Amino acid sequence: MRKLLYISLATAAVFLSSCSKDDFADAYPNPATVETTTVPKQFAGFMKINFEDVIPSYWNYYTVLKSTSLSYTQGHGFVNTSGRYVSGAAPVNRWDRFYKFITQYRELEKAMASLPAAKQTENRIYTITSTIYLYDHTQKMIDNFGDIPFSKAGYISIVGTNYAAALAKYDNQTELYTMMLDQLKAFSAELNSITLSDNVALEFKNQDLINKGDLVSWKNYCNSLRLKMLNRVSAVPAFAARATTEMAEIIANGQIVDENSENIAFRVYTQDTDLDTSGFVNALEDDLNNLAPKPMIDHMNANNDPRKPWLFEKGSRVVNNVVIVAPTYEGLDPMLASGAQSQLITDGKIAVYNRSVISRNDWLPGTLINAAEVNLILAEYYSRNGNASSAKTYFEKAIRQSVEYYVRLGDKADDISWKPTTEPTAAEIDAYIATINFAGATTPVDQLELIAFQKYIHYNVMQVDESWAEQRRLKLPALPFRDDETSSIRKTPPTRWTYPTSESIYNPDNYNAVKANDNLSTKIFWDIK
Repeated sequence: MRKLLYISLATAAVFLSSCSKDDFADAYPNPATVETTTVPKQFAGFMKINFEDVIPSYWNYYTVLKSTSLSYTQGHGFVNTSGRYVSGAAPVNRWDRFYKFITQYRELEKAMASLPAAKQTENRIYTITSTIYLYDHTQKMIDNFGDIPFSKAGYISIVGTNYAAALAKYDNQTELYTMMLDQLKAFSAELNSITLSDNVALEFKNQDLINKGDLVSWKNYCNSLRLKMLNRVSAVPAFAARATTEMAEIIANGQIVDENSENIAFRVYTQDTDLDTSGFVNALEDDLNNLAPKPMIDHMNANNDPRKPWLFEKGSRVVNNVVIVAPTYEGLDPMLASGAQSQLITDGKIAVYNRSVISRNDWLPGTLINAAEVNLILAEYYSRNGNASSAKTYFEKAIRQSVEYYVRLGDKADDISWKPTTEPTAAEIDAYIATINFAGATTPVDQLELIAFQKYIHYNVMQVDESWAEQRRLKLPALPFRDDETSSIRKTPPTRWTYPTSESIYNPDNYNAVKANDNLSTKIFWDIK
């Protein structure tokens, strides 16, 4: 499938600055003149194009996350270098991939529109599921940037040589959330009644890279995405009543991801394609990106968290070709000066993410929605609504699922050198839960602190976007950060990513409408605490 151009114009920026319109047309010709596509094939191409933002990959972790969200959340330990809270150009790769992704979606829309009405109805499942997947990633873009080009983005092949028409306006983030929630609710109802012809069912199964044609999984995905988005906006006055009502309806309906067997992920099935975790080992292990964060390790040490040896290894160093392992797990203190931090690292005292289970695991899934995440959302919902008993039930269920999740990640590890030799026992998990003692948290405020910390642990390096969004929304856990006194731009972690500079150059009229908010201190609309 041909390489597609995205617009709002970051990907095309350099090209446009140096080429004539004739050059542009030659390099990115109308797809109708190049090849004939089909709805199923376009659907698969759309799902594949942004896989690096889902399956753990080099580009997403090394070029985007390591110096931004991973550090802002203390998902890993990081050295206090100068300028560490300025996102700079790091998010550009995410921006570029999203607009290639959305352009593929527009091509799918175009392929669908070319079908006779009866065929469009027969193939309706491709529109529903592709839009659910699109909205999952659109929500993440909004959570990172705020207002984004969306409704007019991705139409370069449709507008032809009218390049000015391809310059996309920025859509209001609150309005986008509203639109997505409306459509996801409608999709949820539609999925309950949709039927597929035998031919469509077979082709959909073959082209569906996420759920392999399983409609129950798509229902669960849709409703769990709704839960996540509704919970994120639940404190916003304009959304509060809707969040309470619709979350209750979703929970009562029961079509959500609430067991690990129902987790939604972009799974790796073979090492023979590019849909794998190739490069993740370098992304995480190079340049000390796999260091353990002190707040997480301190909690695990104090409470005998059974996930500790599955997520982390003790620090080590090599002396005269002999590996000297640290006696205890220790995380990197974010309040130390960089020199003191570096000495601890050199001395081999700082724990690292487990190489067998995490960084060198060629079969890591690209997580979209999982049961522990959903049950922590349910715990927060019940706590917020005064039902401490149900909150406790879902909180403890989430912990058990999180333990199981990380233990099971080790099942397919190719290199088991650092994999724990024994799995946590039921008694050990029970003891940890008892130590955390949710019942002892008698107020919603105290309960939320416990819930937020479990989100922090469960998300760690595996779900960085969710972790950063939740920490900004809740202001929990209250993690310590050393101010960057060397920076005149930002001394503490930011509240959003800034737009690529190419937007101000190549999409200036639309960019100028949002320019006043393009800084590191503007908050996303749901960030109101």
